[in-house]
Amino acid sequence: MNHEQSFQQSGFDYPEVRSAYPPQNSRFTDPQLATPANADGWPELLDDEPRSKPKRGSSSKSDAAKAKEPIAEASNSDEDEDDSKVPPRGAGARKSAADNVKGTASPRSHARNKNAPSRKVPFQSHKQPLPSIERTDPEPGVGYSPPTDGSSPQSPSHSLPPGSRHMGYHTPDSSLSPEKISLSHLPPMQHFYLDYLRNNITYHHYFFRIDANYFLHHILIEQALSYEPLLHAVIGFAAFRATLGKPDGKIQNFLGYYNRSVSLLLKSLASGQTHTDATLLTILQLATIEEYLGDWVNLLGHQKAAYRLLTELYTVDSITDNELRRKVLSWYSRFDLFAGFMSGCEPVLGREWLAAHKDYYTEHASQHPESIEYKLEEASANHRLVAIDMAMLFAKLPRRAITVEQFRRDNELLAVRVRNLREEMEPLLSHDQYIIKSFEGAPERDEEDIVGPYRSGVLRRGPLWGVNFIKLDWLGTSIMHTYQTALVLQEPPPPGLVNLALEVCGLFEVMQYWPGSAPGSLLSAQTGLGIAIVFLPKDDRHTMWCRKKLAAVESQGYTYPATLRNKLASLWGISELRHWWLPNEEGYPPIVRSIRAFIEDRTQDAGQQPKAEDVRTMKGLFDKLYMNDNPDDVHG
Repeated sequence: MNHEQSFQQSGFDYPEVRSAYPPQNSRFTDPQLATPANADGWPELLDDEPRSKPKRGSSSKSDAAKAKEPIAEASNSDEDEDDSKVPPRGAGARKSAADNVKGTASPRSHARNKNAPSRKVPFQSHKQPLPSIERTDPEPGVGYSPPTDGSSPQSPSHSLPPGSRHMGYHTPDSSLSPEKISLSHLPPMQHFYLDYLRNNITYHHYFFRIDANYFLHHILIEQALSYEPLLHAVIGFAAFRATLGKPDGKIQNFLGYYNRSVSLLLKSLASGQTHTDATLLTILQLATIEEYLGDWVNLLGHQKAAYRLLTELYTVDSITDNELRRKVLSWYSRFDLFAGFMSGCEPVLGREWLAAHKDYYTEHASQHPESIEYKLEEASANHRLVAIDMAMLFAKLPRRAITVEQFRRDNELLAVRVRNLREEMEPLLSHDQYIIKSFEGAPERDEEDIVGPYRSGVLRRGPLWGVNFIKLDWLGTSIMHTYQTALVLQEPPPPGLVNLALEVCGLFEVMQYWPGSAPGSLLSAQTGLGIAIVFLPKDDRHTMWCRKKLAAVESQGYTYPATLRNKLASLWGISELRHWWLPNEEGYPPIVRSIRAFIEDRTQDAGQQPKAEDVRTMKGLFDKLYMNDNPDDVHG
């Protein structure tokens, strides 16, 4: 019985999930792609290798045999765990990260799903953040030692993921470091890639703005060990990142894990298995892989499925109850805003969810005025709330849901909020001890550079590292608000868009060249770059700078869709961009070629819904966009 028949017989259907994955006869499920090849001693996916169960114990059955068996109903055995076996946290004893989200359902009704059938929603309410997740301003010698000469931070005094050391990542109890999750029961290849994730992948690779390494290296892994579809999705992403670091990396090295995750997830959904946090995390992890592969249309399918599960599992009142849920909302809302921005449509998640998120951090920032972490989280949450309000407002006028007069009034209030976002960052930017002043070890400046990357005061380090990305988000929001206002009202935009775009470029480049930047920083910063480049002058010097940066991003694994290359080729009048960013295929990695060919083959015959087509064509960014030789003269 195939997955389609399983869905029909079970009476359960998630069309968004099914549409996000290719049919069984596609190249995606080619046996040669479904099994990672062994290259230079790297672990390979062996169907006859013994595997451990996601829960306790182990199984000697192969994955091939297990794939033929129906997935059993989710066990509630974890709820019966003896709390005395859980290691203490801080001053008191707390449950593990996975147990942290178990319990009974909230008595409150779902905010946007009032007719949903009654069911258990596994969570446990905590009025205060768990000590293991709470991070304080780092002290000298504990996780971070602030230098006095502007150089890079020193290494932490206890073992932490490499990328975290630059941001002052710190857990009050060092015994709770992610390495304390035992992986010894796993097969070697699974152990290898989860170790790779913990040691080489940071929250920047997942596009979080504020330090989320504990969530990724501990909570996510703990959830993955309890749900096999998530385990293979997480391993697939780690294998993807590891493959990019190999000169002879092959697409087969990670697609097998991804394919297995998809297969197990569809079987889990079709079986009627209880949906949990891990189910939603699986979809979000697969969506992240889709974004990296440049498959934005199928990413929209993941986003829709994630929305349905999020509103099924949680309510507006319960979404901030623990760290897992708060990070899930941040993770999902980025996809929601991303899809809305690219399609020109409003996000599907109601603003009340993001308002609750922002209120949570505002309350805790007030209760802990000394915490930089809470101030950063509050600023980031407030930015997302402004972004969703902007997306909703600009989507109303084209469909005549609001008058022009009402739009003008609401937009003036929105403009004030956008300006206030910058003003709210000023207290964070006033900590002079975290300003980067030294760029020792950085490459020499390119004579054809369009910005001055080595300027003191552009970048912050240590616990203020996150403010650099919040600033990038503000610049992008300010650019789009200014441009879309002029576009909707059919007015010439005010001067200054180019200056904002150049500020984005300067911040992006200093992150690229500063030796202390954490792994993945360039990937996380590329979102603002994608907005800024279309507003720069179109002379050879500026376009070549943009081409070099786009090539640098894509060579690190973030594949831009063909639509973007085609649009920029038309905008700049450079036809070769449809193939590769640089002349003569300079810096064109073979693995990127393979990924592009794979996605093109996967999506060329896929039928699209209207919003999916708008995302594919990037209607929200390029619709009616025209820029002439005057960089400040932009007309819609």
